[in-house]
Amino acid sequence: MKQIQNERSIYSLYHLFQGKKSSQTIQDAHLFRLDPFFQSYPQITREEMDHIIGVLHVNGYLHSISSEYYYLTEKGEKKVQSQNLISLPPKYLQGWKYHQITSVFWERLSLLVQVYSNLIYQNKGFIPIHNKPENLAWIKNYIKMQTGKRFELANDLYTELINCFQQDENIDPAVLTLRLTGHNKIGLTEGQAAEQLQMDSFHYHLEFLNILHYMIYISTNQCSKFPLLSGIIGNKPQTVPLTLSTEKTLRLLEKGFNTNEIARIRKLKESTIEDHIVEIALQVNDFDLRKYVSFEMEQRILTVTRETSAKKLSQIREKVPEANYFEIRLVLARNGGRPWN
Repeated sequence: MKQIQNERSIYSLYHLFQGKKSSQTIQDAHLFRLDPFFQSYPQITREEMDHIIGVLHVNGYLHSISSEYYYLTEKGEKKVQSQNLISLPPKYLQGWKYHQITSVFWERLSLLVQVYSNLIYQNKGFIPIHNKPENLAWIKNYIKMQTGKRFELANDLYTELINCFQQDENIDPAVLTLRLTGHNKIGLTEGQAAEQLQMDSFHYHLEFLNILHYMIYISTNQCSKFPLLSGIIGNKPQTVPLTLSTEKTLRLLEKGFNTNEIARIRKLKESTIEDHIVEIALQVNDFDLRKYVSFEMEQRILTVTRETSAKKLSQIREKVPEANYFEIRLVLARNGGRPWN
């Protein structure tokens, strides 16, 4: 709520937690520097979101502007600065960067641990904890590609997990290991693990994502040291694709059409096409802004954002009145979002 500073409704956060693949949500994630939380809590409902905001409002942390717009009160500002919120987001949480591979990594890892554990005890009658055909096909192919004996492979995976967890002493392996299923051992549910670790469910969920993203980060950056863990990820793309609608706009831009022409061809509002272009600026490193923003204008906008306390698009425009909102959003997108203090 502090980050969006009442520039967006509370449901922009709902869509962020859900991981909605819309240009607006993707842009908001980057512009307000909330991309770690993208798709971080997809199980949240609008009713729960309303309830949470209501509780914060009743307790004096938020002031209501309308039914969907709020800003932090002085009490809310102090709460954000308090010790129990300073650790958010968790260090390795990268919702936007890893949202495509997080669930795949967890399903494959937990299935691999279960299979190796049961193979050691020569138990072939177990029921796989993940029964998606693609996961079962992957595990068969993965094990077939390994050259070692089953006990050696299980030991190697165990060693990799230990070495991975030991690279950061602040990582608590129990957040993940309590969930693992093995021979004669059933992994805990998310709720049971949270209760055993004496954590509220939301905090536990973020820490669970944090440790998965930590493992993905470590194993992909040290493939030779973690061949089994990096092999779980395989060739899964780590670059985030554009939304389908934005991809269509990009193809038309590459053919030389301007925003007005693309809007007419695609029967969309020109503002929607501008949203697509901002998303492209966020995701495509070599996208040329010069068609839309001059170098001089870009530098003026950046100077204002770096040297003043302006946080809102409207505040920036007040100081650079020659720039329109589209130009400001493009510059912020290309330069890593807004300069929050």
